[in-house]
Amino acid sequence: MVSASGDLALGVMVVAFLMTVTFACPADAEEDHSIYYGSRAGMHVTTVSKSGIGTSKAVIMIEHTPKDAKAFCVEYAQDYSMACVKRTMADVKVSDRVAGNCKELTWTDVYGQAYAFEGKSKSSDLMADFIVRNLASGEILDGSSASGYSTALGIFQELCPGIAN
Repeated sequence: MVSASGDLALGVMVVAFLMTVTFACPADAEEDHSIYYGSRAGMHVTTVSKSGIGTSKAVIMIEHTPKDAKAFCVEYAQDYSMACVKRTMADVKVSDRVAGNCKELTWTDVYGQAYAFEGKSKSSDLMADFIVRNLASGEILDGSSASGYSTALGIFQELCPGIAN
């Protein structure tokens, strides 16, 4: 049998543990940073809302916040200044949404650029697991960060989960 003071001490330890887990691993941390506008560290936007995910009218409303700009400044530029945050906020011009048609396997990125998902790659010429086509140029993204492959595919995976796994 545990004494009342032992129960209280155990309760305090449980609360302290739960607070540590909650603050160390917030449930929405991944949610806030799931949409990227580039391949460098910290190049993400905040998700405001989602609707129609996995349908022909999938939309994720986004916002580039000062917190996002600070992440870029700290994680990539290694600049902790407010001047970097202000400069990044001024320089990064993204849409307020990404949208997709999961039935037609098409979507737009944070700049309004349209893409199509064309299935699993069977070519050894590509570094990519999947074929992603830039609809404006007709080019297939080769899987490199320079091509924007991971950024574009990541947006598609958020809009249309379960297709490109």
